[in-house]
Amino acid sequence: MRTKGSVFLAIVAGVAFAHGAVAADLGSAPRRAIHEESVPYGPAFSWTGLYIGTHVGYGWSDADWGDALSGVSTSNRSNGWLVGGQIGYNLQVRQFVFGVETDFSTAWLDGSSACPAPAFNCGHSYNWLTSLRGRLGVAVNNNRTLLYATGGAAWADVDYASSLGTGFSHTHTGWVAGGGLEHMLTPNLTARIEYLYYGFDSVTAPAGALAGGPTNLNPTTQTVRFGLNFKF
Repeated sequence: MRTKGSVFLAIVAGVAFAHGAVAADLGSAPRRAIHEESVPYGPAFSWTGLYIGTHVGYGWSDADWGDALSGVSTSNRSNGWLVGGQIGYNLQVRQFVFGVETDFSTAWLDGSSACPAPAFNCGHSYNWLTSLRGRLGVAVNNNRTLLYATGGAAWADVDYASSLGTGFSHTHTGWVAGGGLEHMLTPNLTARIEYLYYGFDSVTAPAGALAGGPTNLNPTTQTVRFGLNFKF
């Protein structure tokens, strides 16, 4: 009886062992690896960085001519095209953009009208304009469009002429203020439109340069410029 019992227990143990082995084999089947697909992201638009660019525009100027002896004055107007370049740096903090820019424009602004002595013609023409300005703006349109104000120091080289004298040239110092809109065409290429107003110091041309006596000159200028910038 003991022998039969031992045999029976051995058979039961063998069946249990075989069942466990089969279950283990079924449970150890290789699992398919899970791969996480990367989510594509578009390029980040940021205004921070150095940029360099070019511009073309149109300008107009009013110059007050005053006879220092008689006190008679008149306004002489000029207008024309300008072309040049600019370089600057922006720093963006959240939606706000702070920057500094310097520019130089070759100008063809000229015109003539009656002098303070109306029987004669007086005129003035710009050779170049340059400025050093700060910029403060806010980025909108998903960070791609910048609305900004700008202002700083400005210089202009102007020739004055009349049929009463030998002529006079002066490099004026003054200020400039304005604003604009700039848009990112790509993360590294921007286009802008900008308005600037220039106010310059007055100067007195000596006697004989523009009239028999000294002549007081006080010019102002306005420009509208279109530009392209490459951002590094």
